[in-house]
Amino acid sequence: MSERFTPGLAPDHAIPALADRPSSRPSPRMALGAMMLATSMSTLAQTAATADQVMPAVEVKGARENEAKESIRTSTSSIGKGQQSIRDIPQSINVMTEKLMDDAKLTTLREALHYSAGITFAATENGTDQDIRLRGFPVATTGDLLIDGMRDPSQYDRDTFNVDRVEVMRGSASMLFGRGSTGGVINQVTKKPFLSTQHEVMTTVGSHGNARVTGDFNFKTGENEALRLNVMRTKAGNKGAEVDKFGIAPTYSWGIGTRDEVSLGFFHLETDNVPMAGVRYLGGTVPDLNAGNFYGTNSDYVLGTASYATASHIHRFGEGAELRSQLRVGQFDRSQWGTTASFAAGTTPANLTGSTRLNLVGLAPRKDQYRGTYLQSDYNDKYNWFGLEHKITAGIDAAVEEADRYGAYGAVTTNFNKGSTTAGNPDAGLQLNAIPTFRPNSAYSAQAIGLYAQDLVQIAPAWKLLGGIRFDHFNGRFRQIAYPIGGAPSETTTSLSESPFSYRGGVLYQPTDRASFHFSYGTSFNTSADTYQFVTAQNANTPPEKSRNIELGAKLDWLDGKLSTRAAIFHTEKFNERTTDADFAGSAYLLSGRRHSQGIELDVVGRLTRKLELYLSYSLIPTAVIDQIGSAQANVVGSRVGLTPRQSGAAWLSYQVTPQLRVAGGLHGASQNRPLQGTSGAASTTAQAPGYVVGDLMAEYVFNEKYTAQLNVNNVANRNYGDQLYPGFVITGAPRTALLSLIARF
Repeated sequence: MSERFTPGLAPDHAIPALADRPSSRPSPRMALGAMMLATSMSTLAQTAATADQVMPAVEVKGARENEAKESIRTSTSSIGKGQQSIRDIPQSINVMTEKLMDDAKLTTLREALHYSAGITFAATENGTDQDIRLRGFPVATTGDLLIDGMRDPSQYDRDTFNVDRVEVMRGSASMLFGRGSTGGVINQVTKKPFLSTQHEVMTTVGSHGNARVTGDFNFKTGENEALRLNVMRTKAGNKGAEVDKFGIAPTYSWGIGTRDEVSLGFFHLETDNVPMAGVRYLGGTVPDLNAGNFYGTNSDYVLGTASYATASHIHRFGEGAELRSQLRVGQFDRSQWGTTASFAAGTTPANLTGSTRLNLVGLAPRKDQYRGTYLQSDYNDKYNWFGLEHKITAGIDAAVEEADRYGAYGAVTTNFNKGSTTAGNPDAGLQLNAIPTFRPNSAYSAQAIGLYAQDLVQIAPAWKLLGGIRFDHFNGRFRQIAYPIGGAPSETTTSLSESPFSYRGGVLYQPTDRASFHFSYGTSFNTSADTYQFVTAQNANTPPEKSRNIELGAKLDWLDGKLSTRAAIFHTEKFNERTTDADFAGSAYLLSGRRHSQGIELDVVGRLTRKLELYLSYSLIPTAVIDQIGSAQANVVGSRVGLTPRQSGAAWLSYQVTPQLRVAGGLHGASQNRPLQGTSGAASTTAQAPGYVVGDLMAEYVFNEKYTAQLNVNNVANRNYGDQLYPGFVITGAPRTALLSLIARF
């Protein structure tokens, strides 16, 4: 097999590294680490002067800085605060590497998550596509989506052009990340500069007007300095829905591999899309239409920008200890207006034909701006106390967040009718004369700070104990504006302040370097401000919801470490959920709700033979039940939780036919799924999306070390399936799409 482009050091390159450390050392170093933790950000301005203090070099033969480009398997993850071996993280971890994303042409975060089991997507009334469910619980964009371990706020079209890998950690994780994290967290690891000059340009063209160009340029600019620039331009169609976006992400690092390593980066993404229209259920199920049919109008749009700057600093004390600090400042703007198509009265699945009329109705227009500043420092080290080895992880993080949200008024709000077409005439080119006019309707500002500490103790040759605790303080101020007909606008201001604790514990049994078994317990919490727009006088004083996760799992390596298997049995429970009660209606919420999910997860990743590579992710959730709720919704007790199919999974298999030719294929799908029903979270009893399996194919031919051609056909059978579900409508998945890519490496 020809060598793939590798963002890493060339073989035999001498990597500046730290000397092996002794088993114990004086306690003053820990005090020094604590001082550095408290003052870490001040070192960002000083590291240029110390970047040339290179530690003693260690010769490493065939070293690779990044597994993600060469393999669908990785043995390490940064999702647990600092780079760790996956076997030392006592929770279920699933990683989609850059190779998997490139092979299967997964160009957005949502597409990548199709290849991670147990994840589903909700469509929302305003047409956004970032409402993600994991193990039956919401993954909120404000707390559970991360970039390099820091919060990735707001809703925007997350593209993978600057992503090295996507890491999914399932189960409660508030001890590490603060509010949210009930079902788990999703971390996008960005591409970093490395000490070699290598470039890659990928040009892709395909059906439905698809055209995409990405560039990944890495320049070694000095002995321990490098610049990496990733760019993307995409224009694509989907039978009427459109994608038009541009992205750029430069990062400059100096002191790479030395005592002080600094990176400065910037990310900017612009989108001007036509969103896929929703379609009403017909006969309680996804209507039998051609895959990808677009029943929207030329007035539909999603306009957005996402821009943020990041500064990071790693101070290596020597002997394996390090302090990693990050600062990120960003702004996110989004405006959108989508459409839902409804069937003419009397339409049934039996009489649906190409001449059936569809009425196009606009969704609620939306516009918002989000601003966030995040600061985080994490300290990792080893100590020998009382004859036992301790791996200490401790940190502090802070956030300042603000948002302004706008609602539409005028003609658009009184007449959402966008015209009509027929089932056999999608993309009819309808143009609505009215466009949304916006005015402010809510705003918020919030501040949060968290401190945590965790210790992994080697209590015996094969046994480790994990314990961690975190304290968070959150306060916010929320403003809502009402516009009475014929009256002056009025404002209502509400404040919220919370200070909860979170915990994490676990036992690991590692009899060999190829086997690791774990039992873990973790908690999480959700404040009333998780959505940052529903805080009112009624719920401002309601304490946070609390959740817990119990997990028993195993991580085993086979075939000399080339193949990894991971399995987990879990029980995730939210045990004091906010509910409404008839006796307190309009005045307060109760924490009387309870729901839980439990199931099994399985991952198999790596090489079965020298030529055969496998990725498998599977989830079985037989139980996802609402156990208790307020009297106002008592009828849903015992119901299954919505957006939680019993089975879901994905697989990808590639085979090296000849040194030049590699073929691959994949499947992803889920069993029957139902949208949420009202605010209770119960599954709808009147709407459902049937189970589905979607197949993808790929063939790659390597002409030489510089040029490679790749052909992808996604959704080979042109399957029409429900991808994003809302109680009133469904957004179907992309139709069959053929893509031809030419990759140049130099």
